[in-house]
Amino acid sequence: MPSISENIPAPAISETILKTGRFDVMKDWYTTALDIEPFFVRPRPDPDKVSWTKSQQIAFFRLRGTYPYAQMFGVFEIDGTIDRVGTDPGLHHFQLAHGSFDELFDRYDKLKAAGILPIQKWNHGVMTSFYYEDPDGNQAEMTCVNFAEEADFIAYFETEAYKKNISGIEIDPDDYIARYRAGTLQEELVKIPD
Repeated sequence: MPSISENIPAPAISETILKTGRFDVMKDWYTTALDIEPFFVRPRPDPDKVSWTKSQQIAFFRLRGTYPYAQMFGVFEIDGTIDRVGTDPGLHHFQLAHGSFDELFDRYDKLKAAGILPIQKWNHGVMTSFYYEDPDGNQAEMTCVNFAEEADFIAYFETEAYKKNISGIEIDPDDYIARYRAGTLQEELVKIPD
């Protein structure tokens, strides 16, 4: 008997939602970090009129993607959510992909100018990533693939460099970006020794 999912394509991740007890702080941080305004904000509902939800204020940001596979990011204020993420199971991090090094590095510059600095900075070999911590302690990974072609990206997973060191190497973003902007080819910049 054939598998039920034999002819069903894999779904795309289309939405990531964070819950918070500090809605305005989180909404403002992501407005700055993503450099876009939410396309939808629901104000705090009147409890005398709405009793069916624990979710209070909601903000949706539209990211990339073509309908019906558009990507959305949301911040929900949920009653009873504590101020900071603890050690309970849940979100480890989420990744926000950029289409080029120029996009990623321009975002780094803009966030740095706003006083938002990454807590981790890595050349993972397959991609370059800056990890930011939002006001609730969630990690948002801003990233860009290190290869122009998908075949090269996939092939890197089979290299000795990746097998010996899947994390890659920590980088100094200002130096890394300066070298790229001074003309160091991306292929040279991202090389990790075997």
